[in-house]
Amino acid sequence: MAALTIRPEVAEDDPFLRRLTIEGRWAEFAPLPLADAHKRMLLEQQDQARRHHYRTFYAGADFSVLELDGVAVGRLCLLRGPHDHKLVDIALLPEQCGSGLGGTLLDSILAEAATLGRSVSLRVEHTNPARRLYERKGFRETERSEIDAEMEWHAPLNSAS
Repeated sequence: MAALTIRPEVAEDDPFLRRLTIEGRWAEFAPLPLADAHKRMLLEQQDQARRHHYRTFYAGADFSVLELDGVAVGRLCLLRGPHDHKLVDIALLPEQCGSGLGGTLLDSILAEAATLGRSVSLRVEHTNPARRLYERKGFRETERSEIDAEMEWHAPLNSAS
């Protein structure tokens, strides 16, 4: 099995991160009556806006690149707070989705939070297939909007006597 590593994002990752946004969201843009070059430009702009937003509103977060055997396959943005880990973003290349990689990564984040006595929160669009994974891992909806939902996970109470 390939080894998953998480490393800090560096400037040299910019081309990969842009590619990840474009490939990850291409299916959403495919139906638009625009030339592919225009769709690509819009996705590149969205990637820039996402990065600016995350760096502005989650300045203390860890911005990481996920690698399998040294090859970049995804990104992670995780804000570790004093009471809560905020899972800001997980994104995988389309060919990695459904491979179990997201679940493995989530298990690691949840284990760390449980050890520290913290909860984990996130926002997820209602149509995102990852929502089913979050529910299987024990996340529960705490707030709902038209587009997405806030979800939280709390470590199970220790039943040892």
